Amino acid sequence: MMRRGLAALLLCAAPAWAVLTVRDDAGRSVAVVAPAQRVIALAPHATELVAALAPERIVGVDSASNYPPTVAALPKVADFSSINVERILALRPDLVVVWESSAISQPLTVLLRHGIPVFVSKPQSPVEVAGGLRRIGHLLGQDKAADALAAQIVQRDRALRQRYAGAPPVRVFLQVNEKPLMSLSRKSFLGQALNTCGAVGPYDTAMVEAPLASTEVVLGFAPDVLISTGPLSTLQQWQAWPAIPAVAHKQVLSIADDIYVRPGPRLIDGMEKLCAAIDRIRAH
Repeated sequence: MMRRGLAALLLCAAPAWAVLTVRDDAGRSVAVVAPAQRVIALAPHATELVAALAPERIVGVDSASNYPPTVAALPKVADFSSINVERILALRPDLVVVWESSAISQPLTVLLRHGIPVFVSKPQSPVEVAGGLRRIGHLLGQDKAADALAAQIVQRDRALRQRYAGAPPVRVFLQVNEKPLMSLSRKSFLGQALNTCGAVGPYDTAMVEAPLASTEVVLGFAPDVLISTGPLSTLQQWQAWPAIPAVAHKQVLSIADDIYVRPGPRLIDGMEKLCAAIDRIRAH
């Protein structure tokens, strides 16, 4: 009886962190002892994920985070290539959300050594964005709000897939860098977004997310549309080949807006606009 009583007492006294445990996009187990109240987001899409559920709990961000506008006043503790671990520790976060990259490897070790839970976020589709929202929402104690927003994103993604599933393919070259010339494959969220819209590209099946591109390959592919993640001026070089259908019909697009290039809650907004733009070209 004594043993049973002691076991029951220990069970009751056990921390509740087990119910706030998830796996991040790197496959790691992430746990918090209570709903996270002080969150640092070290990538723009991560900031938007947390802000969609509990913007008031964000206490620090990276230098590129600019949405929602309220994050502008927050401490900037990282940029694309470096993370200020000392400033992060000084802000006493109980959760840090990061983008998976080589830059996070060493800082991640230090943060974990200090007992700070770190969630690695790298969604590559609206469905994965929804999954990330649910898991981050769980760590924030915002399951209901996260589930509702995630369900909307999944439904809108499903509607896009159904709408364009049988549409005639549109040949698209997506340019993400001018020199060196680079594109994206379907391993990337933008490549997958174009696939959802019924677009096909010359580097869809590349083994890396951002393959180096070749002018000769693009010319041979004869894209109906040229799309740049930068300003339209970055596509100016293709005017030298007026036989390209995209150039001949002036079908060039810029998707430099954040809603297209961040895998956060607004990605589905960008996809709907992108699909509509491609569909208009398809109709011609």
